[in-house]
Amino acid sequence: MAIGARGRKVYVTPTDKVHAELARGAGFNEAMRTPYNTLIFVTKERENEILKDQIDCMGCLSQCAFSNWAQNEEGSNGKKADPRSFCIQKTLQNISHSEDVDDQLMFAGHNAYRFGSDPFYANGNIPSVKQLVERITTGY
Repeated sequence: MAIGARGRKVYVTPTDKVHAELARGAGFNEAMRTPYNTLIFVTKERENEILKDQIDCMGCLSQCAFSNWAQNEEGSNGKKADPRSFCIQKTLQNISHSEDVDDQLMFAGHNAYRFGSDPFYANGNIPSVKQLVERITTGY
């Protein structure tokens, strides 16, 4: 199957070719390579967003799969960036500096479910950083 602007051939199983053609038919026309010799199909807009985010990478995590940046002499971890990943730093900045929290990926540890029964968060209370630090340091 041919991919990219130059129509480079990639070899896929007949089943994968059917899946790829279905994705393309649904508007996911851009093929992006992963570090594991696989492809993902995305829209042109999503491809542009992924590439921009990778270019804008601040290198905050040396082992981040989203970029190939690393804290070493070469400045690279030697691997290709994985377009299936996402930038944690970008998400945290979007959450903290905008009202757009509904479209961001936020996650917590394995005890996150406890927020529903914790009186500290009752009635939609969102504590300040000062309140959180006081709670952490005192244990209450």
